[in-house]
Amino acid sequence: MSPKPSSFSLKIAVLGAGNMGQALVRGLVEKVVYPQNVTVYDIDEKKSSALRREARIKVAKTARQCVSLRDLVVLAVKPQILPQAIEDISSGLETKSPVLSIAAGVTTDRIEKLFKKPIPVIRAMPNMPALVGQGMTAFTLGKHASEKHRKIAEQVLSAFGEIAYVPEKMLDVVTAVSGSGPAYFFLLAQKMIEAAYESGMRVDIAKKLVYQTAFGSGKVLTETGEDPESLIAKVASKGGTTEAALKVFQKMGFGKIVQDAVRAAFERSKELSRDS
Repeated sequence: MSPKPSSFSLKIAVLGAGNMGQALVRGLVEKVVYPQNVTVYDIDEKKSSALRREARIKVAKTARQCVSLRDLVVLAVKPQILPQAIEDISSGLETKSPVLSIAAGVTTDRIEKLFKKPIPVIRAMPNMPALVGQGMTAFTLGKHASEKHRKIAEQVLSAFGEIAYVPEKMLDVVTAVSGSGPAYFFLLAQKMIEAAYESGMRVDIAKKLVYQTAFGSGKVLTETGEDPESLIAKVASKGGTTEAALKVFQKMGFGKIVQDAVRAAFERSKELSRDS
């Protein structure tokens, strides 16, 4: 376990020990704070107890007990459960204690209204790779949150992977691009594997080829800093195999398909935000 900065000793409450809650807790105790500074509550005691054994964090018996005297409260619960979770903790939460929500589609304004008092709210949108510490998380601040709370959010959310601050109106775009984005890559991987299998390759070999190609390509994108267009040009020799494949993509309207898909996810995210 890597050493923690001595100046960063936040006491953090995490409500919810589902996949994202677990991922955050693991990242926190690995990269950010000492295990004894993290307290978790989940209605399913088996989940929180398993996390205690694994990460050596504390477990609370009630949601209200979990948030008492905490420097930060993380709401890692599903959107439909959020109103009840807020009702359970509101009376035990001081107005100076910031709340970080990762409930998809629930706006900072909605969360502030549910608390019925001026709580500093941070809203974050992590994605699935956060489960392995390689996530992309965008976050925004509510009207009562300050620059101090932004810095806290940056430190805590870094436990998921990479972070970016965006205005709240951009979170629907974030949802469509990075929130839903892993599924787009998984779909491409699935179809590449199927194509290899139909061409006579064993599935296990096809999976190894595709998975490592996806991993390596991602590393090239993030570590070289080059634009996708220039990287494509480096792979696609004139008259070669890559060019042949790219011509099919172009002929079938691959670019428009991707743009339309992201736009559909964006519009749906806006609908969900309005309904929250």
